Amino acid sequence: MKKFMNLFKKDIKELVTIQLILPLIIMIAIYGFLGTLVKSETKKAMAPQNVVIVDMDKSAFSNSLIETMKQGNLIPVQSQSDNIEISLNVAKEKNIKVVIVIPDGFGQDVLSFKQPEIQVYSVMNSFSIMSMGQPSVVKGIIQTINDSISSQFIGEKFTGIPPEIVKSPIKTKDFVMVNGKVAAISPDIVSQAFASQNLIIPIVLAFVIIFSAQMLASLIALEKQNKTLETLLTVPIKRSLIVFSKMLSVGVVALIISVVYLIAMNSYMSGITGGSIGFGNNNVSAVLKQVGMNFTPLTYSLLGLSIFFAILAALSVTTILAVYAEDLKDVQAMLAPLMIFILIPYFLTLFTDPANLSLPLKLILYAIPFSHPFLATQNLMFGRFSPVILGIIYQILFSFVCIMIASKIFSSDRILTARVKFRKRLLSK
Repeated sequence: MKKFMNLFKKDIKELVTIQLILPLIIMIAIYGFLGTLVKSETKKAMAPQNVVIVDMDKSAFSNSLIETMKQGNLIPVQSQSDNIEISLNVAKEKNIKVVIVIPDGFGQDVLSFKQPEIQVYSVMNSFSIMSMGQPSVVKGIIQTINDSISSQFIGEKFTGIPPEIVKSPIKTKDFVMVNGKVAAISPDIVSQAFASQNLIIPIVLAFVIIFSAQMLASLIALEKQNKTLETLLTVPIKRSLIVFSKMLSVGVVALIISVVYLIAMNSYMSGITGGSIGFGNNNVSAVLKQVGMNFTPLTYSLLGLSIFFAILAALSVTTILAVYAEDLKDVQAMLAPLMIFILIPYFLTLFTDPANLSLPLKLILYAIPFSHPFLATQNLMFGRFSPVILGIIYQILFSFVCIMIASKIFSSDRILTARVKFRKRLLSK
């Protein structure tokens, strides 16, 4: 055990270098900065915005429309000219994104039910998400004005009857039942809360599995390239422990990286969505708690185990593939098949419901050991612990078989002589 621990410490020291730590620190700083920056820009976009108003009508109805804008998220700036081109140039000079033109006869046309047209000019000088949001705000407020005017007409026609009842004679009350627990809440809100809470996990998981596989393959390929693997194989320790030490050291480092990356991504996503997506959001947690879908220490533990054994399964396959890498240049080609099998469950679980897949696709999905962490989040939220536990057992067995295969390869001279034959054929051609 002492020899194994010394080997394990050696592998950890080789992995945890300044070249690994520095990018992680930079990544956290960059994602944190971007999240804060976007959050700040989002607040600016949500603050009251100036709009240029060209009021050609100057009636009671046009004044009412302008007052309604003031009550919304807009600050009307009256144009000194009725000329649209001049008003657009003023808006461009003052960096105002929207110009609204109220035509002459607007009030009279409204009273005559002629459905007058308001012109909305969007002054576009960039295509960022923030700059494109203001026209939508304006249209939303105009829709509110439409509702207000229609309610006024309905109130005059149907005296004593609230306009809301005339517009919507019936109403619904939504309930959601999850795991036998019923809550008076919209299913759309629950779906959005669940998606926002778990959008980050698949992204981080796919990244970490790919990154850890590349790290292990590079470690083995580098030792073969530097001829240090031959020396290591002469150490009086079982070859299986050499394989397990490398996998465990990379697995531990990868798990730490996944936590760091999760924190960084959470900070970034919270920033760009104003806190509506990401872990730790009180409103999202409160919604999920109403239907009993909140995470507990047990669910976090099972999810962590599933992620760890998925990484271990990927590393066990990587160990076998890395044997055929002659040097660092071959690593990427060797890992191509593994990348495909990681991306399959990523896309299938991200865009489809696994329960609705055909039987062949289901079998493929469950046979891939990396699929189970992607499925674990949803299963745990719905209290389905058995599939998660069975998935972890399958991952352990899969990893054990691959480790045994890798150990046999390491126990033979093949670890030193294995080469990719097709590479030589390509070169000869």
